[in-house]
Amino acid sequence: MKQIPILMYHWFREEDAESTSLSPQLEITPQRFERQMQYLREKGYRTVSLDQALAPKERRRLPDRPIVITFDDGTLDFWEHARPALARHEFTATLFVVTGKVGGESDWDHALGEPARPLMGWEQIQELHQAGFEIGSHTETHVPLIDLSDEEVRRELVHSRETLFEKLGVAPNMLAYPRGFYYARHKRLARESGYWGACSVILGWRDLRRSDDYELKRMTVKGNESMLKFKARLALARRVRYEGRGFDPRPEAEGTTT
Repeated sequence: MKQIPILMYHWFREEDAESTSLSPQLEITPQRFERQMQYLREKGYRTVSLDQALAPKERRRLPDRPIVITFDDGTLDFWEHARPALARHEFTATLFVVTGKVGGESDWDHALGEPARPLMGWEQIQELHQAGFEIGSHTETHVPLIDLSDEEVRRELVHSRETLFEKLGVAPNMLAYPRGFYYARHKRLARESGYWGACSVILGWRDLRRSDDYELKRMTVKGNESMLKFKARLALARRVRYEGRGFDPRPEAEGTTT
């Protein structure tokens, strides 16, 4: 069966501002984001959470054209730009926040030369949660899981989930692997830590062939591409093959990176 299309966004950049990012393709202007949301609305898409998308078939209540919109990191520019744009089109989104950095800056790649961006605080995240936005974990510190021991990974996943439960009153079911780096054992550790699913990234054609609950394939929306490219990416996101609760016990299965 086909996976519900999942789009992945990161940060915003003002229309007339020059990018200082190492990954300028992950920045999008508010104007371009607005046009994309308007297109989705006009084509009949309606947003659902990942929880809804993964619910057992007998309990799912999905619109005719469901889509999942995700944002990684929890930067303040989501609050300033994405939140009002989504509201105008009666959309919501899934936000993956780095719980140990909330209210601070996205400084995890600062040593590499990536600018640190202001992050939303807990009051804003709580307000989004109350407004129907799904809040998931992007781990505690955003360290790539492949750089950690299994015990360190478990700590990142469990502490982040516990923090979100403490702050929001509900434990998150969804995880996004930092930078998309993961091995098969991280899928197992995510499941053992209480997550129902985890997100990876579409990098090539082979990623369209297989998606399961612990490597849900998301399409990166590149902010420097035209509307025509956006439509093409959306069409590809609709072609991902979903295999349900698939779980690969191999110690080092193929991973996805971004």
